[in-house]
Amino acid sequence: MHLILAAFFALTIVGFPLAVQHMKLVPIAIVVSILAATGAAADTEIHRCLLEDGTIAFQETPCPEPAVDVEDDVDDDFVNPFDEPANTPAPAEPTLPEPLTQDRAECEKTTRDAIDAIDLEMRTSTYTKDQGEEYRTELLALTKQLRSCKQL
Repeated sequence: MHLILAAFFALTIVGFPLAVQHMKLVPIAIVVSILAATGAAADTEIHRCLLEDGTIAFQETPCPEPAVDVEDDVDDDFVNPFDEPANTPAPAEPTLPEPLTQDRAECEKTTRDAIDAIDLEMRTSTYTKDQGEEYRTELLALTKQLRSCKQL
């Protein structure tokens, strides 16, 4: 990759066709090409190693393999998510909502019907900003009423 970039840089400096003012730059282009080529040969791999004392070392050679103790290799805290648990607890009974009383059901129905009527009116008619504020106020009051219905 460095060689390709060096060649491109050299052609950019020298240019085609060669102009007289560019002839002075040919030695610089050659030097840059040689430096880029030697830089490509100097690429080394750097390894990041964790030493036994907990420090981190950067080195050109691969990290040494740590000695593995059989006892250290076993991790008691590890839980494989694919293993089935030994004691499978019985699923908890879902909590059912308390049955609706007649008063609560009637309160919710009338409140929702009023909200739906306002919604239908807003969709089918054009209204002014003041009417929109009135609708908003009515809807907020009906929402509070619907919440109070749940207390019944």
